[in-house]
Amino acid sequence: MDDFYESAPSSGGPLLSSIYRLSPSFGAVLTLLLAPFAIAIATRLLSGRPSEKVSGRNERTVSLLPYSIPVIGHAFSLDKSPHGIFALYLGSTTHNVISDPALVSFVMAQRESVVEFAPIAWNIVQKWFGFPKSSKTKYEACWREFSVTFSHLMKEPYLNQLLKPTIRNLEENIPQMISFTDSEIDQQPWERWAKTSCVSDSECELNLMSLMRDMMGHASVPAIFGRALMEKYPNLLHDVYDLDSGFYFFLMGLPAWTPWPGVMTAHVGRHQTGEALNDLQRALDALVDGNPIDPSWGELDDVSGFIMERHAIFKSESCNLLKLPYSPRFLADHDFEINERGDISILWASVANANLFVYWQLLFILSTPGLVDRIREEVAGAEDERGAGHGAGPSVAVTKPVSIGSISESPKLKISHEGLLKKCPLLKSTYLEALRMTDQPWSVRKVAQDVVIKGDKKDISSPSFLIHKGEYITIPHDLHMRDPKYFKDPEKFDPERFLVQNGDGTLSANAKTIRPFGGGPSMCQGRALAEAECLALVAGVLMFWDIEPADKNAGWVIPKQVKTTAISRPAHDTRVRIKRRRFDWGA
Repeated sequence: MDDFYESAPSSGGPLLSSIYRLSPSFGAVLTLLLAPFAIAIATRLLSGRPSEKVSGRNERTVSLLPYSIPVIGHAFSLDKSPHGIFALYLGSTTHNVISDPALVSFVMAQRESVVEFAPIAWNIVQKWFGFPKSSKTKYEACWREFSVTFSHLMKEPYLNQLLKPTIRNLEENIPQMISFTDSEIDQQPWERWAKTSCVSDSECELNLMSLMRDMMGHASVPAIFGRALMEKYPNLLHDVYDLDSGFYFFLMGLPAWTPWPGVMTAHVGRHQTGEALNDLQRALDALVDGNPIDPSWGELDDVSGFIMERHAIFKSESCNLLKLPYSPRFLADHDFEINERGDISILWASVANANLFVYWQLLFILSTPGLVDRIREEVAGAEDERGAGHGAGPSVAVTKPVSIGSISESPKLKISHEGLLKKCPLLKSTYLEALRMTDQPWSVRKVAQDVVIKGDKKDISSPSFLIHKGEYITIPHDLHMRDPKYFKDPEKFDPERFLVQNGDGTLSANAKTIRPFGGGPSMCQGRALAEAECLALVAGVLMFWDIEPADKNAGWVIPKQVKTTAISRPAHDTRVRIKRRRFDWGA
């Protein structure tokens, strides 16, 4: 102890010198501790690269934002400020991040030979959904045929053929949405997941997100895959939700035993979803081969033409493989095995985003003063003071129930998806605005050859940028959709933001520059179907039910958003009270 005090520095002596004299090894430890900070500072100062004019050319280079960690680059410090275009160094690759609408449009218009999407898409799909690597050749050979089947999701009359059963399911389910009982046995499946409890015989309290998410799933999935799938696998929707929650885990290749919250759940969800769809594929095989079918599948006569055409391709009955001079053995080896059939991606696409989105759209409408009444008037066929709605009959109608004595059935609901799309601009504007605020899609391309991307062609001062082969172009569409340069008060829900006045004085909704469904070959093929489904469910619920916040003192609270694969997930659910609207049926 005396030696310690003898070696202490004299008054005013440098403290660090005394520490080094105390223990030479401590100086080395201190150097090791400070070295990473010194490296990070040096990397930060040296790594940035301003945008400069390319020597002898009119193009400019893309500015590289400075980063602090060598090799890893911006992986843990991704700059999401909307600069229009900037470069980030992620791992060992350069990503040119674009949010400027003109530059985005230019990139999306490029051919696959210039900016590649297919290899990236396959890599994501294979890791995420667990496709066997051996199936890649088969999908490449039949890609044209698979692409043709997506016309069912985009064009008439196929779109209408898919929408009819979906709308029919909504017309049936919305009036029966709440059973007003605490008995889980007697509740609908979506009520149980929403933790429904009755306040009275005419009012219940429940979780809005869970309710709306499952309501959409119980309408859309049977319309595409047939009713028997969800009857045999009642937890299927939630298996898909668990699969969706593990997107980043699957891309990182984390095995199921990884000791990280959610990894095991995601793997179990993917396995359960795959087993259900494999079972359906075996039943469809038996159906088309004329073999006996498990009676629990029923007749399978309500499976959509979209799924049946895909099944025919899986069976190699309508594929390029049959049109090429392959040997019978080659054809046999290239038939799609049950576990190679990729309808898991179709099920995910039909469930993961639209199901979650209807919650956000409904919540924004409910929380905006006066908006519910305006939309009800528009949907009922009346024009408001701004000319929204075309006053040509109801797009959603609730009709008087049939009564026999004191016994009365539930009121009937009739939905016209054509009317909602064409005659309800305010409702559609809320749809676009909710997408702008909650959708976070990304498009990624690999540059296959040096390319010059150009901005606004009408503006001669608009710069062009040179991007080199081997680099990536990354388009986080939410950067633009939250950019105050294009959208005033971007964090505020404005139900009229996308309304435009037509030449005849009527209003319509225009998406303008937002790309909530991506773009180019990666643009969501089901966007038209998803829009019609969402408008139908939201309008139907608003016309049939009254919804208030469970805590009236707190009022409506918009939860913070948690990033997922596209539509954000709320940080917490929204507890509400719900009861049937009172209708004046007249005489």
